[in-house]
Amino acid sequence: MKSSYGIGVKIVLGLDVVWTITVALIFLAPYLASIDSPLSGIIYLLFKPTCHQMASRSFFLWGHQFAVCARCTGIWSSLMVFGYIGTILLFLKKLRPLNLIWFAAALLPLAIDGTTQLTGFRESTNLLRLITGAISGGAVIWFIYPRIWVADENWGKSSHKNSHLRSRKSF
Repeated sequence: MKSSYGIGVKIVLGLDVVWTITVALIFLAPYLASIDSPLSGIIYLLFKPTCHQMASRSFFLWGHQFAVCARCTGIWSSLMVFGYIGTILLFLKKLRPLNLIWFAAALLPLAIDGTTQLTGFRESTNLLRLITGAISGGAVIWFIYPRIWVADENWGKSSHKNSHLRSRKSF
């Protein structure tokens, strides 16, 4: 049975699954740590390359720190939530891509918050980190999902146009 959905739709749906698994692991890590499961250590280690995991910049659940910091929690959680919202809106044909200027503007709060904290100008709060991360994650979805969604519409166009290039033998 052949699926009626193109490659773009499948990629978006696959990303929704990835975001969901990622967020589940972020929240699962402190629970597993609270019951002394060795799996918690594996989850923390899995996120280590992508997040500093500083306790002072993280949320806690069941007396243990999330697998990522507050900012990363905002990013990952909003990728999941806005990913689902974006997917529904794309199925309903109600979501147009965010343009580059607005995308950059949406990333600006995270950049300002992170940079001013990094340079020692001021200390951010976990709530502000969560909010700026969430804004950025939502912007990423709004920017990339509509573009990925239509990939199936454009998928065959360039391949047919340049098919003569692939048929030539290389020497």
